[in-house]
Amino acid sequence: MTPKLNKSICFFCLGLLAFSLFAYAEEKKDDLYAPTYTQPLAPEPLKGALSRIIEFPLKLAKWPMDQGILFNDRHRVDKKAIWLYEESLRQGVKPLVGFSDLSALPYYGAEFNLLTLARQKERYPDFFATTTILHCPAVFFMVGSEIGAQQIGGTGFHAKGLFNYSRDEKEPFYGIGPDTSHGDKSSYRMETTRVGVEAGYEFSPSLDITTGFDYKNVNIRSVVHDNTASISGLFSGQNIPGLSGDNLLDYSVALGRDTRDSKDDATQGSYQKLRFEFTDGVNGSTAKYFKYQLDMAKYFRLWSPRRVLVARLFGEHNDEVGGGNIPFYNLAKLGGAGATNARQSETLRGYVYNRFYGESSLLLNLEYRYTVMEYKEFKVKTALFNDLGQVFGEIHEFQIKDFRETYGVGLYLSYSKNTVVNFSVAHSNDGTQFYVKNKLAF
Repeated sequence: MTPKLNKSICFFCLGLLAFSLFAYAEEKKDDLYAPTYTQPLAPEPLKGALSRIIEFPLKLAKWPMDQGILFNDRHRVDKKAIWLYEESLRQGVKPLVGFSDLSALPYYGAEFNLLTLARQKERYPDFFATTTILHCPAVFFMVGSEIGAQQIGGTGFHAKGLFNYSRDEKEPFYGIGPDTSHGDKSSYRMETTRVGVEAGYEFSPSLDITTGFDYKNVNIRSVVHDNTASISGLFSGQNIPGLSGDNLLDYSVALGRDTRDSKDDATQGSYQKLRFEFTDGVNGSTAKYFKYQLDMAKYFRLWSPRRVLVARLFGEHNDEVGGGNIPFYNLAKLGGAGATNARQSETLRGYVYNRFYGESSLLLNLEYRYTVMEYKEFKVKTALFNDLGQVFGEIHEFQIKDFRETYGVGLYLSYSKNTVVNFSVAHSNDGTQFYVKNKLAF
């Protein structure tokens, strides 16, 4: 072995010995930051008692949550519920559950696909026949049916007949115009029967035109609910057309374009809806007017499908014709968490349902939605929103100062791109409103 190699081996051994001694010394060295006790620690009974008192209610809340999680895991409740829902859809029954804007009580019902129930859907894939029933105790009852066909003869033509009956037990009314008072609340009962037909042509999956004709019988009763004044009593002496009810013929045409990637859980695309309607009163009704509506929204992805910004514009104008009038219940309306049919008020979430009535309305909605969790087909989203709207009379009566603003937050749960629960809180000059829905406002 050469002298040079021997020298290298000696240096390596000395280095290894020095490293071992240093490591041993570090291991034996006392922790400089460890506390040093000169006598045993004395018990602190007061501190322990306070800790237990503070911890006790948390334990009370935690115990049922833990038991619920264990029960769910043991019996697979979530999987069974999903299976039951999907099996119900497969059989032709879609459960419907939500909360009315007018009550803390839930509404419940179902949509029945009659062809699927009769096991005829595969035989007649282009035909449809549905019946929907909804009920909310002391608030409303509704039953409706539609029967028709789409892609008639392999083309874009579609047509349907419809029937709808609804009874609204306590519709709110605060007067007409932008300056009405929240304290001037009155109520009425409304019963509507509608029979009609619609036909149209679908130029593409995103572009459609539809025309319609229907007859409506509307009965109005001025009633008192929960110590609220009746509409005829509070607004006696004022000209409020339609208080005696009406018989109406409606003629409409609607043009729609929709490029959203999902109707209920969109992350990109847009929609535009333009609707014209002429209403003529019959059997003694003096109603005669045109209705114009524009509804459009754009969904912007902010660098990811998890972050979506939605901007929406809605406008409506009603114009009397030939000395006729506009029934008050068919005026433009703002307030609540969003319309579920053509007669209800549009989204102004910081104000109660049907808060503002006017011949015209203009509404701007801005909402940011962020997906905080995804698990299989489930999504949980948070939302921040701002609504800005007003009602007014003729176009020249529009004023910036009459805008009413609301802002709020939301928490949305969806399954397979269908909203299961939409919980939102909104604030305005009238106060704070809470909503629980099974659909998004737009």
